[in-house]
Parts: sequence; C-alpha cells; structure tokens
Amino acid sequence: MATGDPAEAAVISQAALDTAGTVRSRRATDDLRELSCYAHRHCRTPEVAALRQRIHTVVAAS
Repeated sequence: MATGDPAEAAVISQAALDTAGTVRSRRATDDLRELSCYAHRHCRTPEVAALRQRIHTVVAAS
C-alpha cells in the first residue's frame, strides 16, 4: 500500500482476512492495527475505507 495501488492492496488485504478468519494472536492484531494506520492516508479510496472498517471489526472481536 505504501508504494503501490492502494485499491489493489486493499483487495489483497481483504482476501487475506478472508483466509485468516478470526484473529486470535496479539501479534496478528498488532499487525492489523499497523496496516490500518498505513491505510489511513488513503482512506478516501472506497476499498481502503472498507478495509479499515473490517480491520476495526476484526480487531474488536479478537
């Protein structure tokens, strides 16, 4: 996301979340929070906004 297309990165990240299911490890949760922080600068891109919302939901449930 930092160097490529934010929308494409968001789609790939959504697919990774689909595969990972519910996050239960602290390290994975921290990584998701970090990804959300990186994504913040692209939050006007709809795919990125949806990804950030999903990350928030997954982290809150873990």
